[in-house]
Amino acid sequence: MLVKLSLNSIKSRFKDYLVLFFGLIISSAIFYMLEAIATNNQFTEGNTIISSIKFIFQFGSILLGIITLVYVSYANNFLVGMRKHDYGLFMMLGAKKGKVSQLVAIETMFVGIISTVLGIILGISLTGVLSKLIMKQLGISLKHFSVIYFPAIKITLILFIILFLIASILNIITFSRTSALTLLRSSQATDWKKASNLKLIIQSILGLVLLGIGYFALCDIKNLKLSSIPIALVTIVLGTYFVFNALVSILITQLQKTNFGQKRLNNFTLAQLKFRIRDYTKILSVVSILFALSLGAITVSYEMNHQVEKYANVNSMYSIAVVNPDKNIKTNIQKLSDASVQQYDQITTKNRIYYNKSQINARPFEYQDVNNSGEIKGIKKASIRELSNPNSTAYSNFLNVNGYSSKKIIFVSDQKFNSIHQKVNHLTLVKVKHTTENNIILDKIVAMQSKQLKVKNVENLPGSYGYFKLLKGVYSGMEFMGTFLGFAFLAMLASCLMFKILSGATDDRQRYQMINKLGAQKSTQINSIIQQVGLLFLLPAILGIIDVIFGLQMFDQMELISDPYSDLILVLCGFLFVYLLYGLVTVIMYIKIVLPKIKITK
Repeated sequence: MLVKLSLNSIKSRFKDYLVLFFGLIISSAIFYMLEAIATNNQFTEGNTIISSIKFIFQFGSILLGIITLVYVSYANNFLVGMRKHDYGLFMMLGAKKGKVSQLVAIETMFVGIISTVLGIILGISLTGVLSKLIMKQLGISLKHFSVIYFPAIKITLILFIILFLIASILNIITFSRTSALTLLRSSQATDWKKASNLKLIIQSILGLVLLGIGYFALCDIKNLKLSSIPIALVTIVLGTYFVFNALVSILITQLQKTNFGQKRLNNFTLAQLKFRIRDYTKILSVVSILFALSLGAITVSYEMNHQVEKYANVNSMYSIAVVNPDKNIKTNIQKLSDASVQQYDQITTKNRIYYNKSQINARPFEYQDVNNSGEIKGIKKASIRELSNPNSTAYSNFLNVNGYSSKKIIFVSDQKFNSIHQKVNHLTLVKVKHTTENNIILDKIVAMQSKQLKVKNVENLPGSYGYFKLLKGVYSGMEFMGTFLGFAFLAMLASCLMFKILSGATDDRQRYQMINKLGAQKSTQINSIIQQVGLLFLLPAILGIIDVIFGLQMFDQMELISDPYSDLILVLCGFLFVYLLYGLVTVIMYIKIVLPKIKITK
């Protein structure tokens, strides 16, 4: 009987429950997607790229688990909020508290299990689609990657069932201690208290000061070193909390006094925000911090992956170095775009490699000049003296194109070179302007070269392309991780904020009914909702973007990335598109919940 009553209840309010199902399905889908990677030891250990950053998956899994706990809590509040009045009515009609508690538990577990199963199915589909898209975009292949991974399915099911079981127990305790009258009047109850102006001002100043200290610590990492990270973490988290808890309230109060605040329903909208802002402080702070971490992770991994060519060229300006290339290799070299080729004659004996000085002087060997701190100063043309100095950068670069041979390299005159009665070999150096654009042809060349030299690992081949392939694999793996985790956290944090907003929508229904009866047009009410929800989504995003702007200074100061801001706008546009899409969904759902269906009669 109780199960039938629960199903009828869900069926009668299916539109409201659709919001709940949608959010929980996305939540469990994202959790499964991460667990499918984090728990697959065969996958992580079978890929050198992933195994080196396995701890990031594990950390991400733990963090996502914590966010999921918060998310389910908000989802449960939304579920209970919708049904409080109904449960109170049942009790007024004579239903026992025990039966009502059972009904609450059954509904909670039913919603949880169904949404989790559907979420896992969606997660499997999304994992397959997204992994293929990302791997294709990055040009990498991952071994033992399984879209359907049963241990991940089991962990996801167990976690969500436990979370909803806990939620059911808490709901039973809550309803057993709450009277029927309190449940019926729950939408009219509030624990809101006006904070003193002095307290708000002190908290606002403290919040701005703490944020300033945190941003300074990130920008001065050269002097503060590793201590800058814990300083920034503590001060930015606390500063963010105080800004949302106090400064936003002050700004809303001041905005209410302006002409803008008195127009249309703006005063009502601002009052709604002011009424709830302190209740939203925690979630806004969490969303802001996670927004910054997610955006930062994607931006940094994206920037580092797109600097692979520069890193590889430190070892050698020349992509490939081939001795006596055959016809097939020559044909493929001619197919390379924006490539320059230069050739040196060499004679190889048992212990030495001879080069003609006049050839080196006529066509100087180029290399990237690097200072003691590893910073690239520019491209230089090497002299014979530099190429003969074992302590110079030019020497190590020239040694690279010779395959790091243990033989001694000697530069001799034309006469001396011609007097050596040995076979003259031809060292062909190919410098490609854009390595990534030519990677298919370069792969063919190094494959033929590997076969010719009997070398298994391409990174051991002379030239920068082997090192480029190695770095590309590592940084592509990092970008895969950054993108995957970044958007997973984005979806979760946006979902948490969505449910937090929607959990108060049921209570707002009566307020909008009153506004409607007073003659407010539907378009004006919709505009009010857009402003209210839009501001709650924009506030943490704005502060999160500021966090990222200062956070990237850390990578700039440490010279890990030459220009960390070059692609920030591009990444931010994609990030905001997904984030604001959640905002749009929240607005649509909020409108369906709060706006009355009746029309005004004139």
